[in-house]
Amino acid sequence: MRKTLLTAALLAAAALPQAANAQIVITGLTPDPGYLAADSLFYTPLGYEFGSPGMSRFHVTGTDNGAPLDIFTYCIDALHAFHTGEFAWADISAMVPDADRQGQLLTLLTRSDLLLSAESNTLARKTISAATQLAVWEIVHEGQGASYDTTSGDIYTVGGNSGDARTLANHYLSMIADGSWTAVAGYKLQVLFAGDNQSQVHVTAVPEPASWLTMIGGFALVGGAIRRRRGAIAKPSAA
Repeated sequence: MRKTLLTAALLAAAALPQAANAQIVITGLTPDPGYLAADSLFYTPLGYEFGSPGMSRFHVTGTDNGAPLDIFTYCIDALHAFHTGEFAWADISAMVPDADRQGQLLTLLTRSDLLLSAESNTLARKTISAATQLAVWEIVHEGQGASYDTTSGDIYTVGGNSGDARTLANHYLSMIADGSWTAVAGYKLQVLFAGDNQSQVHVTAVPEPASWLTMIGGFALVGGAIRRRRGAIAKPSAA
C-alpha cells in the first residue's frame, strides 16, 4: 500500500508530548474573510468522506503563555474539526515531514497573504481564502509522487459554492510547481498542534540579522546597566 504524507504526519504528531508542552489556549476562532463550502470532502486512502466542509482562513485569538495571542491560520489537518482549547507550538516538520512541501506551503501562504491584503471585494477574498485552504490540504495530504489536483486524487472536494476556489487552488499549485511563485523572504511556518483538535498552520516573521544584532546589543546594554547598578550598590560610601 502506498504510504501517504498524512500517515507520516499523524505518526509524527502522535509522538509530540502535547500535554507537557501545551502553552496556547485558543478562546476564539472566526472565519476571516468567511467560508465557502463544498458538498463533500474525500480522503480516499482512508475511505473518508466529510459532508459540507467549509474553507476559510481563521482569525484565532487566545493566550500564549498568558500573553495575548491574535493570529491568522489555516487548517493543516483536514480530518479533524476545529474548536477552542489547548494547543502547543510545533515545528512544521511535525505535520509536513518533506522539506520540499514545507517550502511549497510557505510559498502558498506568503503569496496568498499578499493577494488577500490587496483585494477588497468580499467574494473575491473568500475565494482566495478557500482556494488557499484547498491548496494547503493538497500539499499536506496528497501522496508522494502524485500531481496536485483539488478535484481528484487522495484528497479532493466536490460541489457546493466552491468551484471557483478549486480552479483557483489548482492555479496556485501550478505556479508553485513551475517556480512562478516563490516564498516571500523573512517568514517561516509554525504549527498550532493538538492531538484531539484541528491543528493549524501559521506564518510568522523571522527577525532580520540586523534585528537580532539590535536585540543582542540591547541585552548587552541592559546587562551592563545591571552590573553597574550592582557595583554602585556594593561600593561603600565615603565617610
